[in-house]
Amino acid sequence: MNIRNRQIFRIILGSIIIGGSLYVSFRYLFKSPPFFKILVLIALVAIIYLTIDYIVKKGKQDRYGN
Repeated sequence: MNIRNRQIFRIILGSIIIGGSLYVSFRYLFKSPPFFKILVLIALVAIIYLTIDYIVKKGKQDRYGN
């Protein structure tokens, strides 16, 4: 698998992970107490940040070989 295809695969997989977490979190976001809503939002932000960070790191490793 070349670098471009690998990066496209990571982006697709990352978008599925982010989309799935958005779907699940919004589903529970409207039916829960306020404390749980805050925890869901924090978890959602963490998932999005970590997924994007992983994709960017692996892309840099592929390009520069570190």
